[in-house]
Amino acid sequence: MATRVTLALNARQSQKTPLLLPKSTADPRTLILKASHSKLRLKKGSRIFEAGTGREVLGEDDWRGVLRDDVVLLVSAGEEYVGVKKGDGAFGDDASFPRSNPDCSVVVLAQEAQVDNLALTQLETTARSLPGLIHAVGQPDLHPGTKHPIGAVFVSREWIHPPLIGGDIGCGMAWYKTMLSRAQVEGDKGRKVAENLRGLEGAWMGQGQRKAWLSGGRESFSAGEEWDRALGTIGAGNHFAEVQVLERSVDGALQEDDVVLLVHSGSRGYGGDILKRHTSAGRTSLHQDDPAATAYLEEHDRACEWARLNRDLIALRFLACLEPGDERWTLPGEASPDDVRGARTLVQGRKVVDIWHNNVSRTPWPPLPETQGQETVYIHRKGAAPTNVPLLPLPGSRATPTLLLAPTFSEGTAWGAHNALSLAHGAGRASSRAHAAKAVAKKYHGDANALLSPSSHGSSTPSHAADGLGEGVRGGAWVICEDKELVWEEAAEAYKDVHAVAADLVREGVAAFRGWARPRVCYKVRRE
Repeated sequence: MATRVTLALNARQSQKTPLLLPKSTADPRTLILKASHSKLRLKKGSRIFEAGTGREVLGEDDWRGVLRDDVVLLVSAGEEYVGVKKGDGAFGDDASFPRSNPDCSVVVLAQEAQVDNLALTQLETTARSLPGLIHAVGQPDLHPGTKHPIGAVFVSREWIHPPLIGGDIGCGMAWYKTMLSRAQVEGDKGRKVAENLRGLEGAWMGQGQRKAWLSGGRESFSAGEEWDRALGTIGAGNHFAEVQVLERSVDGALQEDDVVLLVHSGSRGYGGDILKRHTSAGRTSLHQDDPAATAYLEEHDRACEWARLNRDLIALRFLACLEPGDERWTLPGEASPDDVRGARTLVQGRKVVDIWHNNVSRTPWPPLPETQGQETVYIHRKGAAPTNVPLLPLPGSRATPTLLLAPTFSEGTAWGAHNALSLAHGAGRASSRAHAAKAVAKKYHGDANALLSPSSHGSSTPSHAADGLGEGVRGGAWVICEDKELVWEEAAEAYKDVHAVAADLVREGVAAFRGWARPRVCYKVRRE
């Protein structure tokens, strides 16, 4: 005799598997964790919850209460239950926390872009459970996170929620112009550019120079040598730096045939340390009048500035490789603080736009043409770009174009309230890292090198051959990624169609197309 149960991942509840548990077993927990490892590829399962109630199964009494045919058990790698627990408030015994937000509006901007059901559940659950939330938006690039979704925006009155931003505080993107010509990065010339991208890993210069880079006037954004050693480095995951060619642009800041550098990076380990310290006592929501909220926001703002200056330093290191004839990009080992700040000013002179897409901002609300009758709210963005700049990059994948978008405002979108003054920050993941690592590796028969050349995704469209916004472009970029697992995880197949994401934004009336750029060299990591 056996009990028929369904196992699912707590963080990705659409990924599930059936399991027959012998009724004679004295240790169902071990059997369930082994099955989650072998069938769901969960490496370190440690907690088990009953789906729907959120009840954690710990001892024999719990097992007797939940084991029955057709029960769904969620296996966690340590994270809390994803969903609203039945029978209790979302915030334990703290009576000062509201128990739900029935009036919180929830908007999903996706129609053409596919959205995982778990991401929708996470969006709704978060909107209804965290204190102070008045508006939640799922962008077209919405996809599941560990507990809260990515590609989401949450507007809160009086409350700050650090987990909604996550550990990579200040993560964002910046575009920099280069002096390269199209001819210098096309075809085999692009391979030469890729080969020259070296010396970009590891600590940049000494702590004295790093502190100079992070200082401005009387204020310094140094996080201390432990974290500053990562300054000027891209990091792992979906971070990258990409050399692109503008194929079409109707924006004055960028012209057709311009060669630009797009940098995507954040605060490295510094932001994660801030999140850990400010949530270590189990408090994940902070009222604005709480001194702990003030302390968090101060460190948050510093991390955002650190991340912005990190992108600038990454650009300096890349420009030294891309424009080797310009000695201004290469500082001597004994460079003075004035030399360092002078180089920083030169880099910032090349910058077209720089945005944060992981942060919380204090913003007048609702966004009206007039400022009367507004209050200050906290807009939490996790993988969402702000609309306070005239031009935004919407990157697809290393094999597809980056689109140029301009935010638009109208009475029909309540002057930006509909989309919470935010847009998608990219194509968004279509599959989890674990699934992509398995499926893409199988598709290419374990040959990671097959994804690192311009023709790795079929025939590369010739320059100027694609009409419109590069809908037919696949491939065309040299990829530097000496981490095999990352090659699979970040393959184009793991991402949504960036044109579908953009089309949803345009249909909603919150953005307009301004052009597109073609990837030529994409840098992820070298093992130097």
